[in-house]
Amino acid sequence: MAPPTNDRCPIQANSLPKSFEEFDERKTGVKGLIDSGISKIPELFVHHRKVSLEAAPGLQVPIIDLESIDKDEASYKRIVQEVHQASVSWGVFQVVNHGILKDELDNVIKKIKEFNEGNQEVKKKLYSRDRSNKVRFLSNLLQSGAAIWRDTLVCSFEGSLDPTEIPVECREAIMKYKERISRVVDILYELLSVALGLPPDCMKSMDYANTQIFSHYYPACPQPELTMGLHMHTDISFITVLLQDDIGGLQAVHDGYLVDVTPIPGALVVNIGDLLQCYSNEKFKSAEHHVLASKRGPRISVATFVAPVSDLEKPFGPSKLLVSDENPPLYKEFLISDYNKTHHSKKPNTTALSYYKI
Repeated sequence: MAPPTNDRCPIQANSLPKSFEEFDERKTGVKGLIDSGISKIPELFVHHRKVSLEAAPGLQVPIIDLESIDKDEASYKRIVQEVHQASVSWGVFQVVNHGILKDELDNVIKKIKEFNEGNQEVKKKLYSRDRSNKVRFLSNLLQSGAAIWRDTLVCSFEGSLDPTEIPVECREAIMKYKERISRVVDILYELLSVALGLPPDCMKSMDYANTQIFSHYYPACPQPELTMGLHMHTDISFITVLLQDDIGGLQAVHDGYLVDVTPIPGALVVNIGDLLQCYSNEKFKSAEHHVLASKRGPRISVATFVAPVSDLEKPFGPSKLLVSDENPPLYKEFLISDYNKTHHSKKPNTTALSYYKI
């Protein structure tokens, strides 16, 4: 039997939501607006304050080839040095030949697209802002007074997750991707540890592998110049590993300029998160980035956020191995649970990490 239709708030092309609450109550997301045939975006999506940085078309985010990581010592050291340089200077880089086949990555993108363009009632049942839900579908949060042009499926793997909670359209693809991306994270943790002068298993051994997969769907936008796919921010994670399709739109800030993170077939984007900036005592720095809205679309990306578990009882802060009298800690220690609360209650245009700066 088909699920009942919730038509309490039907979308009409000439009846756009006037508030975020009204939009949220529909539970159809940005995709629902597009399906209604709109030619103009609702006012709540209009960003009156947009980033004014200049673009730098001549710059390119570092690309690191992992193919020869096990070839010999010289190759390994070269890759570590490249990771170090990218993490110090950029806070973002792309990795290729990381062990996941392009066909597998393409399938994840395909299945996420199928979910977002499939049965609307399935998405409505999953629609929630309750972060205790392991699997939830939601649409754009208000940022600085404006909503963002994006729908998201969240799968949180902290603790245990019943795979049957994941929509059947993308369940198998996400579970396989989770397994494969975990191996990539292990490699990255080793390289980042060694790049900081720490033992290779330092990060991996500290239970810093709480994984959440955010699958994003950015519909084609009729007025992309008025809104954003994602506001300017830094990630609250330890690291974020991003799979993006070929549409583009992700931009990172480098030396005061906006740089396109150009899609590369088979590549994964790695962002240094605020927690790694803290852990490294600012040897590595998280990069500000945003996503542009576009008339092309839908744009699809899959972000894997990796961080310490939220109930970690040990205080988090700069690594004791990286601080000294000559290099004192730049951040106070804190509990990850408190850090997460700070993030969700912080003032606009601030970071949770800034509240713990010494």
